[in-house]
Amino acid sequence: MSGNLEGEFVIKNESQSEPKHSAHFYSNLVLNPNNVTFENQDTDEEIVLLVRRDLITNVPWIIFAIILILVPLLINSLSSFFTPFFNFSSGVQLIGFLFYYLIVFGYILIQFTLWYFNVGLVTTKRIVDFNVLGVLSKQISETKLNLVEDVTYSQVGSIRSVFDYGDVTIQTAGTQENFEFDRAPEPARIVHIIGDLIGGPR
Repeated sequence: MSGNLEGEFVIKNESQSEPKHSAHFYSNLVLNPNNVTFENQDTDEEIVLLVRRDLITNVPWIIFAIILILVPLLINSLSSFFTPFFNFSSGVQLIGFLFYYLIVFGYILIQFTLWYFNVGLVTTKRIVDFNVLGVLSKQISETKLNLVEDVTYSQVGSIRSVFDYGDVTIQTAGTQENFEFDRAPEPARIVHIIGDLIGGPR
């Protein structure tokens, strides 16, 4: 995993006294990541868990992107049928293809960004939820562990059960907003880890 979230959380490389695991760009569930930090993190605060949507949730848009990539190739192979209707010069066709693939690349980049930068972090002190709602829109929420009252998860449907991902709901006290890790991998494990944290000394 590399890069940063508009300066909110970044990756670092440093040795830690406790056993850690490396977070890569494709990581969706990392326990004790050794190369992740975020803005306003306390010096004595450690990240216990990094959560993204399960990798399998990317399959629909990846398949759609592959279809979009293949469409011009299919049209080109059937060009003899379209020639009477679309008799353009090779230069115009090249510009059209380049513009089309630029749009497809933009679609892929946006979909990957929405997956990569929607991150939940569980630390020894709080829970932080980074939500990217669009290219120019983001929302960051956090709550202290001592305000967490309950943690549950749900897996609705056979696909979620087979691939073991679901929605983790973190209920907070009073007027605090509830948190949700949407389509998170191994939700039972996440609930267990957070449960241990809120049940231990704070």
